[in-house]
Amino acid sequence: MNNLKRVLLLALAVVVTMPAAAESFEEIRKKASTKGTVLTAGEITGVVVGDYRSLNVATNHNTRFDYVDLRTNKKTNYIQSEDGQYGFRIVFDGIYDNRMKRADKVKLNLAGCTVVREDNPERYTISGVTIDKVEPLAEGVALVAKEKRVCELADADLYTYVALKDVEFMNKQGAYTNVFEMVPQRSFMNQERNPWSLGDGWASLLKDAEGESIYMLVNSKCSWRRNGTGVPKGVGKVSGILVHEYLRRYGDNLGKYSIRPLNEQDVVKDMPKEESSSYEVVADWNYDRNYQAQLNVEGIGLVKGTKATRYSGRILPDEGKGFLSNSASATVRFDTDYDTRYPNDNNGMRKYAGLRFESNVQNWLVKNQGVVVEVSTEGLTGKALTFDFSFGVGNHDINNSWGFPAYWNVAYSTDGKNFTVAKENIVLRAMPYGAGSVRVKGLGNTDREPNCDMAMGFTDHSVKLPASLLGQKNVTIVLTPASRRMATIPVSAMEDSIQGEITSEMDKTLVLRMGRIAVKVVK
Repeated sequence: MNNLKRVLLLALAVVVTMPAAAESFEEIRKKASTKGTVLTAGEITGVVVGDYRSLNVATNHNTRFDYVDLRTNKKTNYIQSEDGQYGFRIVFDGIYDNRMKRADKVKLNLAGCTVVREDNPERYTISGVTIDKVEPLAEGVALVAKEKRVCELADADLYTYVALKDVEFMNKQGAYTNVFEMVPQRSFMNQERNPWSLGDGWASLLKDAEGESIYMLVNSKCSWRRNGTGVPKGVGKVSGILVHEYLRRYGDNLGKYSIRPLNEQDVVKDMPKEESSSYEVVADWNYDRNYQAQLNVEGIGLVKGTKATRYSGRILPDEGKGFLSNSASATVRFDTDYDTRYPNDNNGMRKYAGLRFESNVQNWLVKNQGVVVEVSTEGLTGKALTFDFSFGVGNHDINNSWGFPAYWNVAYSTDGKNFTVAKENIVLRAMPYGAGSVRVKGLGNTDREPNCDMAMGFTDHSVKLPASLLGQKNVTIVLTPASRRMATIPVSAMEDSIQGEITSEMDKTLVLRMGRIAVKVVK
């Protein structure tokens, strides 16, 4: 064999035996399709931002009304490029294949794996990963956390490690998951003797210094979700993995982005315990410390709020100045809220901490009828206003958990007549209820199981209102049904509960419960 042939053969051997060069995250993203692309080869190197030991990596969904597939969290992890620009969600074949820890630098062999692109927002998942496809390279490497305001978030940030700047909890009372403790999964934290264990996961709302908001997701197996310390009350940073997820019991739509802290340190390390805020209270109806069960009613004064009453006067706030009323001929009384700090304090219920509006559903279906807030913003300056509230419907009775408007709008006016919709189609969910017999014409006299759309507590909402509402003598804000689309209790607990419409002949009582109502200025 001459020298030229020998050199050529040696070069060929090197080409054949050299391992494939690692591809960039961007190159793998380009290969993805919405139907899924099976990769014949390829490797990526990145830093793990999830953690197989965390119980808060992904939402565990119901596969039956009374069974949650907890394997979803155990099989899910996240990896980002070394520069932190892009991330992938990694779905392992089995729960024991996932052994990647946060801050591990790893190389993934993607041969035989499937990469999927999902749109609106754009995000990427690699599935079919097994433990033998993960090569550890280093431990405890520095994590690149992008520091951003909520308005600065982009699709490229999904499945990467993000630190949200200048955020605070909308509801600074209670826990990370303000729920009725009979509903979520049994855990070390939740030591109820016989919990229903119907669902998993809840959301708290974070607001930033620009008036924008984002949901923080916490699974019910997390021992820190209601540990007696309560949420931090200051303004700071919350870190975690940026995700896009659906939560049926919360109304499915959690917005374009949500954040998942892997542990409590992601929340508290850069969030002061001492109370501070980027907001100035205009008017706040928040009865969490209302141990005497008293309402302050215009022209009447302090009254006991434990009996259903139709007040001629409007309800005054417990902080700030303004008026709260309803234009649906509803009676008002106190009801329970779910934002205690302690796990077994009356199943998480706080007595006399929420308001209950009750009247025939037909009274609410006239345009712009509903819960009415009136304030003056004269002399106030700032970036914007926000209207904050938490709500639910029903009273733990299956027969008071259907036949109500499923979608609600928030609208505002400066003359009390001409209203502009600020946020539409906010989903209202029924409060927790057990199995029971539905004794109402139209649904049959049959036993029904709790529907998988049933809430676990009040849902938090913050609606940003324009700065043009500042400096106004009168500002009226109304929370009103968006349409006659109806929530019901379907035959199958797994079906969507929004079915049909409320007819003009339907005789049904609407029990609307509100945990808090507030108008604030973004300073």
